Amino acid sequence: MTSPLEDRPAVDAFTEASALWLVGDSPPSFLIDAAVEAVVAGLDAPALHELAGLSDSDEAWELRAALERALGELGIPVPDPDPGTRPMAMRALAALLLRDRISVRELVDWARGVVGDADPGEARRFLEIGDELDAGRITPHEAQLAAIDEATRYLRVTAAHGA
Repeated sequence: MTSPLEDRPAVDAFTEASALWLVGDSPPSFLIDAAVEAVVAGLDAPALHELAGLSDSDEAWELRAALERALGELGIPVPDPDPGTRPMAMRALAALLLRDRISVRELVDWARGVVGDADPGEARRFLEIGDELDAGRITPHEAQLAAIDEATRYLRVTAAHGA
């Protein structure tokens, strides 16, 4: 059985990382790393190579301009930071957790920032895990295992539904 990370096309992973950055809930390094991974996976666009070569110290407008050019060259619409972008951002967070790039706490905090508390929708289970951890009903280890299970399930379900 393949992992949900192996099943994700490079273009989807890059688009989801872009959505997460555009909603303002990831540092530039995650967007830049996603561009590097996209290039390594075989996506080829001059602006994507440019974006992969930028650094955290570059201005946000430079990153955004390179991102928009890269997406345009790849024929991908720029994700609009509206509620429709949230599932893409959540997939990016789930993938970051499974790659051990972020902690459960970071995932919960970013999920709360991406979707808010009013209508958690796709982040509901991640937020519940954070609440259980905060209340002391589960240990950090149990939270990690639950979040990994949920991230794996979430990536498989959303891939199956083409979300």
